[in-house]
Amino acid sequence: MTPYYEDRFVTLYHGDCLDVMPHLGTMEGFDLVFTSPPYNLGGRSNHDLRSSRPRESKRYVPSELADGYGMCADDLPWIDYVHWQKRVLLACWDLLGDDGAIFYNHKPILRDRGARLPTDCLPNVPVRQVVIWDRGSGFNFERSHYCPRLEWIVVMAKRGWNLRDRGASKATDYWRIDFEQGTPHPAPFPLALPAKAIETTGAERVLDPFCGSGTTLLAAKRAGASAVGIEIEERFCEMAAMRLSQDVLPLFDEAGS
Repeated sequence: MTPYYEDRFVTLYHGDCLDVMPHLGTMEGFDLVFTSPPYNLGGRSNHDLRSSRPRESKRYVPSELADGYGMCADDLPWIDYVHWQKRVLLACWDLLGDDGAIFYNHKPILRDRGARLPTDCLPNVPVRQVVIWDRGSGFNFERSHYCPRLEWIVVMAKRGWNLRDRGASKATDYWRIDFEQGTPHPAPFPLALPAKAIETTGAERVLDPFCGSGTTLLAAKRAGASAVGIEIEERFCEMAAMRLSQDVLPLFDEAGS
Protein backbone atom coordinates (compact mmCIF):
# COMPACT_ATOMS: atom_id res chain seq x y z
CA MET A 1 0.00 0.00 0.00
CA THR A 2 1.16 3.51 -0.78
CA PRO A 3 0.59 6.01 2.04
CA TYR A 4 -1.32 9.20 1.29
CA TYR A 5 1.01 10.98 3.72
CA GLU A 6 4.01 9.85 5.73
CA ASP A 7 6.58 11.40 8.01
CA ARG A 8 8.87 10.19 10.78
CA PHE A 9 5.97 9.53 13.15
CA VAL A 10 2.79 9.26 11.11
CA THR A 11 1.47 7.16 8.23
CA LEU A 12 -1.89 8.04 6.67
CA TYR A 13 -3.75 5.78 4.23
CA HIS A 14 -6.62 6.82 1.97
CA GLY A 15 -9.16 4.01 1.76
CA ASP A 16 -11.79 1.92 3.50
CA CYS A 17 -10.45 0.83 6.89
CA LEU A 18 -11.81 -2.70 6.41
CA ASP A 19 -9.73 -2.96 3.23
CA VAL A 20 -6.60 -1.37 4.69
CA MET A 21 -6.40 -2.97 8.14
CA PRO A 22 -5.71 -6.53 6.90
CA HIS A 23 -2.48 -5.16 5.37
CA LEU A 24 -1.34 -3.84 8.76
CA GLY A 25 -1.27 -7.31 10.33
CA THR A 26 2.45 -7.78 9.71
CA MET A 27 3.23 -4.77 11.89
CA GLU A 28 4.00 -4.94 15.59
CA GLY A 29 0.79 -4.81 17.64
CA PHE A 30 -0.69 -1.41 18.39
CA ASP A 31 -0.79 -0.16 21.97
CA LEU A 32 -3.85 2.01 21.46
CA VAL A 33 -6.69 2.43 19.01
CA PHE A 34 -8.34 5.79 19.54
CA THR A 35 -11.21 6.46 17.18
CA SER A 36 -14.59 8.07 16.74
CA PRO A 37 -16.67 6.60 13.90
CA PRO A 38 -19.45 8.30 11.96
CA TYR A 39 -22.43 8.33 14.34
CA ASN A 40 -25.04 7.51 11.69
CA LEU A 41 -26.76 10.84 12.26
CA GLY A 42 -26.92 12.16 8.72
CA GLY A 43 -28.50 11.43 5.40
CA ARG A 44 -31.95 12.61 4.42
CA SER A 45 -33.05 9.03 3.74
CA ASN A 46 -32.37 7.70 7.23
CA HIS A 47 -35.99 7.09 8.24
CA ASP A 48 -34.81 4.36 10.59
CA LEU A 49 -33.21 6.97 12.86
CA ARG A 50 -35.28 10.07 12.23
CA SER A 51 -38.37 11.00 14.16
CA SER A 52 -41.65 10.11 12.48
CA ARG A 53 -42.91 13.61 13.24
CA PRO A 54 -41.94 15.98 10.40
CA ARG A 55 -41.78 19.05 12.61
CA GLU A 56 -39.00 17.50 14.69
CA SER A 57 -37.00 15.64 12.04
CA LYS A 58 -34.89 18.61 10.93
CA ARG A 59 -33.84 19.40 14.47
CA TYR A 60 -32.11 16.09 15.04
CA VAL A 61 -29.30 16.48 12.53
CA PRO A 62 -26.95 19.50 12.36
CA SER A 63 -27.02 21.01 8.88
CA GLU A 64 -23.35 20.19 8.25
CA LEU A 65 -24.11 16.48 8.77
CA ALA A 66 -27.37 16.29 6.82
CA ASP A 67 -25.65 14.79 3.77
CA GLY A 68 -23.19 12.62 5.65
CA TYR A 69 -19.43 12.68 5.08
CA GLY A 70 -19.04 12.45 1.33
CA MET A 71 -18.44 8.78 0.54
CA CYS A 72 -19.96 7.86 3.91
CA ALA A 73 -23.64 8.80 3.70
CA ASP A 74 -23.99 8.22 7.47
CA ASP A 75 -27.53 6.93 7.03
CA LEU A 76 -27.40 3.13 7.33
CA PRO A 77 -30.31 1.19 8.82
CA TRP A 78 -29.35 0.63 12.45
CA ILE A 79 -28.88 -3.12 12.12
CA ASP A 80 -26.45 -2.60 9.21
CA TYR A 81 -24.61 0.14 11.08
CA VAL A 82 -24.16 -2.09 14.12
CA HIS A 83 -22.84 -4.93 11.95
CA TRP A 84 -20.35 -2.57 10.29
CA GLN A 85 -19.09 -1.19 13.59
CA LYS A 86 -18.61 -4.66 15.07
CA ARG A 87 -16.56 -5.70 12.04
CA VAL A 88 -14.33 -2.63 12.33
CA LEU A 89 -13.81 -3.05 16.08
CA LEU A 90 -12.96 -6.74 15.70
CA ALA A 91 -10.40 -5.85 13.03
CA CYS A 92 -8.92 -3.26 15.39
CA TRP A 93 -8.88 -5.79 18.24
CA ASP A 94 -6.89 -8.22 16.11
CA LEU A 95 -4.26 -5.52 15.49
CA LEU A 96 -3.67 -4.81 19.18
CA GLY A 97 -0.69 -6.12 21.06
CA ASP A 98 -1.25 -8.30 24.13
CA ASP A 99 -1.30 -5.16 26.29
CA GLY A 100 -3.31 -2.92 23.95
CA ALA A 101 -6.70 -1.23 24.21
CA ILE A 102 -9.37 0.37 22.04
CA PHE A 103 -10.79 3.76 23.07
CA TYR A 104 -14.08 3.99 21.17
CA ASN A 105 -15.71 7.43 21.23
CA HIS A 106 -19.47 7.31 20.56
CA LYS A 107 -22.67 8.54 22.17
CA PRO A 108 -26.28 7.52 22.88
CA ILE A 109 -28.44 8.29 19.85
CA LEU A 110 -31.85 9.62 20.91
CA ARG A 111 -34.59 8.86 18.40
CA ASP A 112 -38.35 8.27 18.51
CA ARG A 113 -38.53 8.56 22.30
CA GLY A 114 -35.85 5.94 22.79
CA ALA A 115 -32.08 5.63 23.00
CA ARG A 116 -29.64 3.51 21.04
CA LEU A 117 -26.45 3.06 23.00
CA PRO A 118 -22.81 2.66 21.92
CA THR A 119 -22.85 -0.75 23.58
CA ASP A 120 -25.06 -1.96 20.70
CA CYS A 121 -22.03 -1.61 18.43
CA LEU A 122 -19.54 -3.58 20.51
CA PRO A 123 -18.30 -7.02 19.49
CA ASN A 124 -17.77 -9.78 22.04
CA VAL A 125 -14.53 -8.43 23.52
CA PRO A 126 -13.76 -7.41 27.12
CA VAL A 127 -14.93 -3.93 28.14
CA ARG A 128 -12.70 -2.52 30.87
CA GLN A 129 -14.43 0.81 31.50
CA VAL A 130 -16.57 3.63 30.12
CA VAL A 131 -15.05 7.11 30.34
CA ILE A 132 -17.50 10.00 30.08
CA TRP A 133 -16.56 12.94 27.88
CA ASP A 134 -18.34 16.17 28.82
CA ARG A 135 -18.35 18.26 25.64
CA GLY A 136 -19.51 21.37 27.48
CA SER A 137 -22.72 21.79 25.46
CA GLY A 138 -25.22 19.98 23.22
CA PHE A 139 -27.52 20.77 20.31
CA ASN A 140 -30.43 18.29 20.40
CA PHE A 141 -33.11 20.31 22.22
CA GLU A 142 -36.45 18.47 22.32
CA ARG A 143 -39.31 18.10 24.78
CA SER A 144 -38.90 14.32 24.70
CA HIS A 145 -35.52 14.33 26.49
CA TYR A 146 -32.90 16.45 28.19
CA CYS A 147 -30.34 17.85 25.78
CA PRO A 148 -27.37 15.44 25.78
CA ARG A 149 -23.92 16.94 26.27
CA LEU A 150 -22.05 13.80 27.30
CA GLU A 151 -20.35 11.25 25.05
CA TRP A 152 -18.81 7.90 25.89
CA ILE A 153 -15.31 6.55 25.44
CA VAL A 154 -15.69 2.79 25.73
CA VAL A 155 -12.40 1.18 26.72
CA MET A 156 -12.01 -2.36 25.37
CA ALA A 157 -8.75 -3.79 26.66
CA LYS A 158 -6.58 -6.87 26.40
CA ARG A 159 -5.85 -8.49 29.74
CA GLY A 160 -2.30 -7.14 29.84
CA TRP A 161 -3.36 -3.50 29.34
CA ASN A 162 -2.71 -0.96 32.08
CA LEU A 163 -2.46 2.79 32.47
CA ARG A 164 1.00 4.34 32.32
CA ASP A 165 1.23 4.34 36.14
CA ARG A 166 -0.96 4.75 39.21
CA GLY A 167 -0.78 8.53 38.91
CA ALA A 168 -2.53 8.37 35.52
CA SER A 169 -5.60 7.01 37.27
CA LYS A 170 -6.13 10.52 38.70
CA ALA A 171 -7.48 11.52 35.30
CA THR A 172 -10.66 9.74 36.48
CA ASP A 173 -13.47 8.44 34.25
CA TYR A 174 -14.92 11.93 33.64
CA TRP A 175 -13.14 14.17 31.11
CA ARG A 176 -14.37 17.76 30.76
CA ILE A 177 -13.02 18.97 27.41
CA ASP A 178 -14.82 21.50 25.20
CA PHE A 179 -15.69 20.42 21.67
CA GLU A 180 -13.92 21.93 18.66
CA GLN A 181 -15.41 24.92 16.86
CA GLY A 182 -14.61 26.65 13.60
CA THR A 183 -12.91 23.67 11.92
CA PRO A 184 -13.47 22.56 8.30
CA HIS A 185 -14.35 19.01 9.39
CA PRO A 186 -18.10 18.69 10.19
CA ALA A 187 -17.65 16.56 13.33
CA PRO A 188 -14.18 16.93 14.87
CA PHE A 189 -13.23 15.91 18.36
CA PRO A 190 -10.77 18.06 20.31
CA LEU A 191 -7.04 17.36 20.18
CA ALA A 192 -6.99 17.15 23.97
CA LEU A 193 -9.16 14.01 23.87
CA PRO A 194 -6.73 11.58 22.16
CA ALA A 195 -3.83 13.45 23.75
CA LYS A 196 -5.18 12.59 27.20
CA ALA A 197 -5.59 8.93 26.24
CA ILE A 198 -2.07 8.73 24.82
CA GLU A 199 -0.51 10.55 27.77
CA THR A 200 -2.23 8.48 30.46
CA THR A 201 -1.61 5.13 28.75
CA GLY A 202 1.94 5.82 27.56
CA ALA A 203 1.02 4.43 24.14
CA GLU A 204 3.85 4.31 21.62
CA ARG A 205 1.94 2.87 18.63
CA VAL A 206 -1.48 4.32 17.85
CA LEU A 207 -4.14 3.50 15.24
CA ASP A 208 -7.21 5.46 14.13
CA PRO A 209 -9.30 3.71 11.44
CA PHE A 210 -11.63 6.75 11.07
CA CYS A 211 -8.99 9.44 11.29
CA GLY A 212 -10.92 12.29 9.64
CA SER A 213 -8.82 15.45 9.70
CA GLY A 214 -6.02 13.66 11.57
CA THR A 215 -6.60 14.74 15.17
CA THR A 216 -5.50 11.41 16.71
CA LEU A 217 -2.44 11.33 14.45
CA LEU A 218 -1.49 14.86 15.43
CA ALA A 219 -1.86 14.07 19.14
CA ALA A 220 0.34 11.00 18.73
CA LYS A 221 2.95 12.91 16.76
CA ARG A 222 3.16 15.64 19.39
CA ALA A 223 3.61 12.96 22.05
CA GLY A 224 6.43 11.35 20.09
CA ALA A 225 4.38 8.21 19.40
CA SER A 226 4.07 6.56 16.00
CA ALA A 227 0.60 6.46 14.49
CA VAL A 228 -1.31 5.00 11.57
CA GLY A 229 -4.52 6.59 10.32
CA ILE A 230 -7.04 5.51 7.71
CA GLU A 231 -9.61 7.78 6.06
CA ILE A 232 -12.00 7.00 3.21
CA GLU A 233 -12.81 10.60 2.24
CA GLU A 234 -9.97 12.20 0.28
CA ARG A 235 -10.78 15.79 1.26
CA PHE A 236 -10.30 14.81 4.90
CA CYS A 237 -7.01 13.14 3.99
CA GLU A 238 -5.97 16.47 2.48
CA MET A 239 -6.89 18.26 5.71
CA ALA A 240 -4.96 15.73 7.78
CA ALA A 241 -1.88 15.83 5.57
CA MET A 242 -1.80 19.62 5.72
CA ARG A 243 -2.12 19.68 9.52
CA LEU A 244 0.53 17.01 9.98
CA SER A 245 3.00 18.50 7.50
CA GLN A 246 2.78 21.93 9.12
CA ASP A 247 3.24 20.64 12.67
CA VAL A 248 6.73 20.68 14.13
CA LEU A 249 8.22 17.25 14.84
CA PRO A 250 9.03 16.49 18.49
CA LEU A 251 12.69 17.02 19.36
CA PHE A 252 14.17 13.60 20.10
CA ASP A 253 17.61 12.23 19.47
CA GLU A 254 18.08 9.04 17.48
CA ALA A 255 17.84 6.98 20.68
CA GLY A 256 14.39 8.43 21.34
CA SER A 257 15.30 10.11 24.61
